[in-house]
Amino acid sequence: MMKKLAGLTILLFLALSCEQETEKNALLEAQFDGQIRSFKATAVKYTDFVSGQKTAYDYHINSSGTISLSIEAYDATLSKVIFNYPDLEVKYIVELPGGTSKTYEAVSGQFRIIGENHGNFRGDFYFKVKNISDATDSVMIANGYFDIYLNKEDRTFP
Repeated sequence: MMKKLAGLTILLFLALSCEQETEKNALLEAQFDGQIRSFKATAVKYTDFVSGQKTAYDYHINSSGTISLSIEAYDATLSKVIFNYPDLEVKYIVELPGGTSKTYEAVSGQFRIIGENHGNFRGDFYFKVKNISDATDSVMIANGYFDIYLNKEDRTFP
C-alpha cells in the first residue's frame, strides 16, 4: 500500500511540475468609430538581408476572425519608430452575413513603436480607413494599442 501511495505521489508531483508554456501576449485593441474592440493578434519582425548585409525591418501585425486588422510597416533605416501614412499598409476587414466582406484600407494615420521588452512588442496607432468598394464608407480607428509577443525571422535576398 505504501509503495502504491509513494508511486501515486511521485506521479502527481511529476504531473504538476511539468512546465507549461506561458501564454504569450497577444493584445490588439482600438476604438472603431467609438466602439472598443479587442483582438488576439500575432506580430512578426522580419529582418531583411541583401548580399549578407542587414538592410531593413518589416513589421507585420495581424488579427483574425470575423473582424480583422492587419498593419505592415517597412523600416529601411533600421531605427524608425514612427510610421505615418502612406509609409505603411493597413487593412481592416469585416465579414458580413452570406459570406461577403468589406475591406477597408488606410487613407491617413500613424503607427508608433513604443518598444520591445522581454519578447513583447508594444505600441500605439490611429487610422482613418476607407472601404475599397465605396469611398463614402469610412471608419475612424482611434486610441489603438498593441502588446504582442514578437516573433523574429530573417529573410535573405541575393
